[in-house]
Amino acid sequence: MKSLLRKLHLIPDERAFKEERRALKEARNRVRPNARLSYADHMTNLLAKNDPATAMSLAVGGDYEVMGEALRERLVRFGLQPNDYLIDVGCGSGRVAFALARSPWRDSIRYLGIDIVPEMLEFAGEKCAQPRWRFELVSEPKIPEADGTAQMVCFFSVFTHLLEEESFLYLEEARRVLQPDGRIVASYLDIADPSHWEIFEANVRSARLRQEKPMDIFLSEDFFVTWAKQLDLEILETRAPDCGQRTCILQKR
Repeated sequence: MKSLLRKLHLIPDERAFKEERRALKEARNRVRPNARLSYADHMTNLLAKNDPATAMSLAVGGDYEVMGEALRERLVRFGLQPNDYLIDVGCGSGRVAFALARSPWRDSIRYLGIDIVPEMLEFAGEKCAQPRWRFELVSEPKIPEADGTAQMVCFFSVFTHLLEEESFLYLEEARRVLQPDGRIVASYLDIADPSHWEIFEANVRSARLRQEKPMDIFLSEDFFVTWAKQLDLEILETRAPDCGQRTCILQKR
């Protein structure tokens, strides 16, 4: 009779119950890898908790207009000219683009911004209101442009969130789309920089607690020296003035 009732699920199956409890106990004791939150999910979380403008600012580190202007000034210092074609990889919600859109260069400069998050690209395009500029969605380390067309490619806080191999692929793409003597501006977290060590320690705490967060990758000058040699790029500066990150300036031969 008990066997029939178990088959009919009218009384609990003790063996199955014990097996379920054992599986739950194993799951609780299992060490989980630190969860890496995708940037798309990070953006979704920010939009759920903030108004759109605030979320778009927080997604690129806050201080949207101030940081955008500071980064624009650095691009000019590193060689950007009024009539140049700038490709902004990982343009996010458009802080650099908006600074350029408010500058006297807004009608002469050519601009392409690419990112992996559609909401950020839409926000950037609407905020900049420059019909000739392009904001394009990418899902792999490719730059949607022809060979030898741009004067500068910038990567602000992009290599910070990529595997080293992906950063190399993007440098390879940047070299392809640049004209001779074109420049690459790439910021990064330097493991040897004392101020960046605080960020690393925060990441260690996050890993210890198994918290979800966007991935932070730390590099060093040695990476860029090696990559430049492999890609036949010339390093002009390796520890240029920064906005919270180190900056490497490379030039296509």
